[in-house]
Amino acid sequence: MELRQFLIGLLLVFVMMGCNNMSEKENLNDVISPHADFYMLYAVAGEDKKFGGFQEVQDYYDVDFNELLSDKSLSTLYYGSYLWSYPGENDDYVKTLDFDEFPVFVVFDSEQFVFKSSDIEEVEEFLSTREETEGIKQRRIKMEEKQIF
Repeated sequence: MELRQFLIGLLLVFVMMGCNNMSEKENLNDVISPHADFYMLYAVAGEDKKFGGFQEVQDYYDVDFNELLSDKSLSTLYYGSYLWSYPGENDDYVKTLDFDEFPVFVVFDSEQFVFKSSDIEEVEEFLSTREETEGIKQRRIKMEEKQIF
C-alpha cells in the first residue's frame, strides 16, 4: 500500500511540474515576437502603482520612448514601436525576470528573452546593431519611401 501511495504522489509531482513548465511556455508565447525577423520591445512599469490602461502608464512616466529611438531601431520591432507591460497586462512571464529599476526595457525575439536594460540608450545600441533581416530591409525601404514623399 505504501508503494502505491508513493507512486501516486510521484506521479502527481510530475504532473504538477509539467503544468508549471507548460504555463511558463504559454506565458512566454504571450510576449515573444510572432515573426522571426522582428523583436518585441516592452517598457515594463513598476508595480508600485496600479494602472487602468496604457494611457495612464504613458501619462505617469510622461515620455514617449519612440522619440528616443532611431528609425533604424524602430524598424527592428514587430509593431515598429514599444509596448507597455504593467501589472495585470501581459506581465506573467515578464514579472519572472529580476528588475531593480523602472521603467525597464525587455526585448524578445521569436523564441526567447534576449535583452534587458533600464537605459534607453543601451536599448538603442542593442536594436540598431541588429543584423538586417529581409523583413527589416523591406520595412526600411518603405520607411524611406514615406520620407521622400
